[in-house]
Amino acid sequence: MFNEASLLQIWGKRDRETDAFYPLIFHMIDTAIVANQMWHHCLHTASKDFICTELQLNSDKACKLISLWIGLHDIGKATPDFQCIGKTKLHRIHHGPASACILQSLFQSNLNAKLAKDIAVVLGGHHGVFPTTSDIKEARSNIGKEQWNEVRSELYQTMIDNLKVCEWPCVTETGNAFLMFLAGLTSVSDWIASNDRFFPYEMKHSTAEHLDYVKGKARYALENLGWTGWKPAAKTVEGLNQLFPFIASIRPLQQEVMNLAKTCCNQPGIVIIEAPMGEGKTEAAIYLADTWVATLKQRGYYFALPTMATSNQMFGRVRDYLGTRYGSKRVNLMLQHGHASLSEEFETLKHRFELRHVDEDAQHSSYDGTAPGIVASEWFTYRKRGLLSPFGVGTIDQALLAVLQTRHVFVRLFGLVQKTIIIDEVHAYDAYMSTLLERLLEWLAALDCSVVLLSATLPKVQKNALLGAYRRGLGQANVAQPVNETSYPRISWYNGSAIDVKKIDTSAETRKDLILQWVNGRFPDGITDFELGERLQEALQDGGCAAVICNTVDQAQKTYTALKKYFPNEDAGDGQPELDLLHARYLFGDRKAREERSLKRFGKDRRNRPARAVLVATQIIEQSLDLDFDLMVTEMAPADLLLQRAGRLHRHNNDRPEKLKTPTLWICQPEMKDEVPEFGPGTEAVYDPHILLRSWLAIADYVGKKPVMIPENVESLIEKVYGEQDCTDTLKGKLRISWEKSKGKLEAERSLYEIKAKTNRILSPYYEDEILEVFNRELEEDNPNISDIFQALTRLSKSQSISFICLYGDTTEPRCDTLSEPLDTQTRPDVLKIKKLLNKSVQLSHKTIVNSLTNSSDSILPRAWRKDPLLRHHYWLFFDEKGLCTTKFTDYTLSLDDELGLVIIKN
Repeated sequence: MFNEASLLQIWGKRDRETDAFYPLIFHMIDTAIVANQMWHHCLHTASKDFICTELQLNSDKACKLISLWIGLHDIGKATPDFQCIGKTKLHRIHHGPASACILQSLFQSNLNAKLAKDIAVVLGGHHGVFPTTSDIKEARSNIGKEQWNEVRSELYQTMIDNLKVCEWPCVTETGNAFLMFLAGLTSVSDWIASNDRFFPYEMKHSTAEHLDYVKGKARYALENLGWTGWKPAAKTVEGLNQLFPFIASIRPLQQEVMNLAKTCCNQPGIVIIEAPMGEGKTEAAIYLADTWVATLKQRGYYFALPTMATSNQMFGRVRDYLGTRYGSKRVNLMLQHGHASLSEEFETLKHRFELRHVDEDAQHSSYDGTAPGIVASEWFTYRKRGLLSPFGVGTIDQALLAVLQTRHVFVRLFGLVQKTIIIDEVHAYDAYMSTLLERLLEWLAALDCSVVLLSATLPKVQKNALLGAYRRGLGQANVAQPVNETSYPRISWYNGSAIDVKKIDTSAETRKDLILQWVNGRFPDGITDFELGERLQEALQDGGCAAVICNTVDQAQKTYTALKKYFPNEDAGDGQPELDLLHARYLFGDRKAREERSLKRFGKDRRNRPARAVLVATQIIEQSLDLDFDLMVTEMAPADLLLQRAGRLHRHNNDRPEKLKTPTLWICQPEMKDEVPEFGPGTEAVYDPHILLRSWLAIADYVGKKPVMIPENVESLIEKVYGEQDCTDTLKGKLRISWEKSKGKLEAERSLYEIKAKTNRILSPYYEDEILEVFNRELEEDNPNISDIFQALTRLSKSQSISFICLYGDTTEPRCDTLSEPLDTQTRPDVLKIKKLLNKSVQLSHKTIVNSLTNSSDSILPRAWRKDPLLRHHYWLFFDEKGLCTTKFTDYTLSLDDELGLVIIKN
């Protein structure tokens, strides 16, 4: 028998600086106990019931078995290959496939052959990718025999004895959802147990003594990393205004949701809310999520939005809700998007966590007026881990990454298990994103997640596809669809046992008769005046706030410049300019300041509202932001997005100037050529020409003729644009040819997008073959330096988008501004410098410029800077004291302008 003293010489972790090692058996015990403590203190009732049902074991036996399995994840380190790494650098196999190979054999005496292989492969994949049959076969010839088999058998039996595992499951296999859950829990437990801050390299005990000793270490780690301290509310609330005290009266939609929650939330399900803007969909969705959390003891929820700007705004609203709901109890809330680290609100929560756990000083934890329990654990902010937090707000991209073939994709799936996922503006996603979203809904259903989908304008075919995806995830694909005849606005739902749809009333505040009018938005030729400027000046003569929404940054910059003649005042009475500009091509710090300024000036709180002002913007203000304008101008866009934009028009019940009392949307009239509208290359690069043409035809019945009645006319407009109908006989000549030709291109592009999404997404939870064998192509996240074939793209774009840091000086002496000291490029920047650099970043998607810059060695960041994960995929650009880019292009000049942002000028 291999004695314990010898067993302790098998190392599992080694300190690179001191060469001190940590016994493998200790690390295996550490990981097992972390998993055990997570079971008792972190996993909520729904998660544990899920595991017990899959294994057909009671809670105590399931906990012991899961802990054992997870503890065995590194047994592949007990091989001659791994044990010699420190001396010979020999590395023929990775210990992950070795673990899978070894455990498959060891499990044979306790498990059915199929289950033994599946569990072994899952545990062997704890570094992000499941080993394949060929990987395991290759490992088998390099793991050592005889004495090594004895070592591993002793490790195996020692773990079984210490964890007191006495019963193994009789099931022959488990569902794929369970395998992903186990894979995620294994990686997370391993990450925590590998943190030497909590599990230092100490060898003070025998294995039995270490088992008891490490329980306290594990509890301390989970507490300090933010895993513990929160439990779902004990009971539901009766009224929605108990969660949102600012609600004076319940809207009809909200009342229907409160009624629905009493019958629908007794098991996981999906609810789709289709209603006009301003009906209180956000509060209704959170109420549903809160009810599911309290009723089913779920792990929290994630609120997914289309953009960073909408995520930032929603973050504050969710923070306030959690403060009302949980008071001083500690709740972990995450902001999830590419620039979340630059959010001041999020930084405040992270700081509060550090105060509670370093100084234990409660008096400092509420200095900003926020409930002291709402914190953001630093551990959860690292890549791949954000969705593990109980509560999160962020972009839809973070959720879609949970079904893309990336390393550790199962950690993201684990982060979503038994939560409610709220997805806003679901109509805004193209064929690629919608195909990914359908696969996400399948997995969410299989993982016992609840889902709330929100939309102001959702085509029926898309709604039924989303419902169908969730049904497939429950293994009930043949359930009948809701009655499609139910008119808009409506709520549809399905929870595995009941499926229905109900029409809902609309509150008086959101009912409106929307006037559509054409306007000439074409720029002057240098002689004539700008007609749009003249009309806006006249309309706002007695005051009022207007928005002009452009489809591209270039168009927004030109429109803003052309309007300056008509709105020259630098002070609109609120200390801000009468004419303002907002788009995505500002330096990030400037863009954020402009977003906050726009929300302050044109938001619900009218105390800061200017007497007269015009905001020129891109689609940034189109969705989810609570902005309110008296008049709106827009470039031509798909009909659903025209309605979305109109949702910022007369959003709240407020007094309006006499000329602007009727909600009116001015639409820039496209030029006509042979009776066919031309929408322009910029607009057609953003929106599909066929959808634009159908939208132009659909609104023709209203522009200048009759109002669009909201909500009565919304559905008919949407179906005219997105319904599956052929070209009508009323279209003749070149207009008909344009309709047919553009439709063919759209169908071809949709097919291409769907194929690419299906190639990139993970397999279905009900994939019948060996899902672990073909699960992951290891797509790269956030790496623009490789072909998009190998990128984990959550969105497809016709041009690659790259982030650049805009600096002054040159590569030898880079500066943040013309007067500052040169930046140190030889050492990795600290947190403050990283934030400063990221605030100087901007995204570019201009194909010619991006290709030129990314192929230039002068654009690559210094090696020391690339070591930071937040900077590593950025490039840098240099500007002179006049704001002109010092990098030379043949056809373009880049200008960095405080007022206009980054301007691209064609030479």
